[in-house]
Formats: sequence, C-alpha cells, structure tokens
Amino acid sequence: MIFNMSEHSVWRISLAHKIAPAFTANSKVAACFVFGSAALGISDRYSDLELAFIWSQLPSAEELQATAQKVGVKGWEIEPYGEAKQGWLAQFYLYGMKVEAAHWARDTMDNIIMDVIERYDVSQNGLVFEKQAIASHIQRGVILYGEDIIKHWQTQLSPYPEELAIAMIQKHLKFRPFDGQQILTERLEIPMLYENKCTIVRWLLNLLFGLNRIYHPGFKWTRYWVEVMSIKPPEFFARLERVFQSDAASGTHELRQLVEETFDLVEQHLPQVDLKPQRQTFNRLNPKWNLPVTD
Repeated sequence: MIFNMSEHSVWRISLAHKIAPAFTANSKVAACFVFGSAALGISDRYSDLELAFIWSQLPSAEELQATAQKVGVKGWEIEPYGEAKQGWLAQFYLYGMKVEAAHWARDTMDNIIMDVIERYDVSQNGLVFEKQAIASHIQRGVILYGEDIIKHWQTQLSPYPEELAIAMIQKHLKFRPFDGQQILTERLEIPMLYENKCTIVRWLLNLLFGLNRIYHPGFKWTRYWVEVMSIKPPEFFARLERVFQSDAASGTHELRQLVEETFDLVEQHLPQVDLKPQRQTFNRLNPKWNLPVTD
C-alpha cells in the first residue's frame, strides 16, 4: 500500500536535514536517520521529530550535553535507553520543535540486528519489543548520514526470518478461555472487561505482525500498521473500533470472531504451528450452577 507523505512529515524531515549536520560534524558519529511517524510519512501536528545517531563508540552523557550546548538546544534532557540501557535517549527543542534523539553505538546495533534475525528475539520490556522496534526504525528510516552503514543493516533485515514469525506466533498463543469474557459481559464488569479486551487485542496484533513478517514497531499508529498488513481478518481496524465502541455484548461477540478468524489465518499461513491446544483452551467453558428446581 502506498501512502502520501503528510505535510507535517515533509516539514519535520526538512528540519532534520538542518539539525543533523550539527551532530554529524562530530567524527565519532557514523550514521544518522529519521525514524518514527516522520519517516513513515504520517506525522500530524502532535508529532515530535525522532532522530537516531549511530556512534563509533557511545559517548557519555556529559559529551552529549556538551554537543547539545554547542548546537544551542533548549530544554535538554537525557536518560538511558531501554531495559538493557545500551544507549541514550535525549530530548530537546531546536527551531521550536521537540526532538527525541536516540544514540547507539555501532557494535550495539550490530548485536541487536543479529539478535533479531539470527536469534529470533521476541523479548519485551513492558509492552515494547525493543529490539524489533529498533529493527523497524532502521528498516523504514530516512537516511541523513552514513548511507552505506544503514543500507547494510536494511539488507540484513530483509527478508524477515520465517523462524521469527513462528516465535512471535508461539509466544502469543496464550489466550485464556473466552467464556470468562462472556461472564464479565453478563455481569457488566466494565473495567475488567475492557482491560481484558485491550490485552486480547494486543495479542492479536502481535500475531498479525508475525504473520505479516513485520518487525514489531510498538502499539502506536495502529491504523497505519493494520493498513500495511496484507494478512488480517476482513475490515480488521473497523471491527477493532466496534470492539471498544459498541455495547459490551456486541463488542465481546466481535472480539471472539476476530480471535477465531486470526487463528484460522495462523493455520493457513503457518500450518507448522499446532493450534489445537490453544483452540481447546479458548473454547473451554466455565462451570455453571443453576438453582435446583423446587415443587
């Protein structure tokens, strides 16, 4: 599917071309690219600008602060990136735009890519598949500097490994008996019902990212990613809206249909994955005790 780049994305990328040289002038910077909504072409007026800098050796926070002060940024903040804290994430304002700048060492990025394409990494930090998200950023990044390095990584990331798709599917076939959702619906246990719906929808998306061989980018811009997917239940995004926006009973029924259709897609496109135990669990009914009949 072809998307027209939004005006907000065009403006942010043009701004990135102004900002990047102030940092890439440092001889230790090996590459730089735009990622996030600007690179995807879908930025809106709420979007910041996301930049990634690849260093021959990761600098200290003090070195980055000195560079930022030299450039003249405002509101500069920094924190270690991710669960493994193998990089830095800086935030600042320049030319009136909020910028999030991720900083990684080149060898760290090499290792992350190997974890994804050779070791089929499906680890998460909270809801974020950090290593796959980084792979997604690289694959779809707009290159500003160090083209040879970025294109080499992009080549490594294509095609998406079949083994990673299987690992994503197997990890997220953990649906509990859906009868529990029916019980919550009958009782109108709204907070718990919708909390569970969110969890189930995220699992569905995780399955579909694997089926579509898309490195998991996270749960932002869901409509965009659903449109990119070629393997999905019919009218998937519109039906997701109905799961949450229709009455409780209708939404629960819609969600069950989406799960079952997604199971069908797994069996169709990855028949080597045994879905029988998951289907049995999903369809298991909770016991019910009716009042005894009295004369």
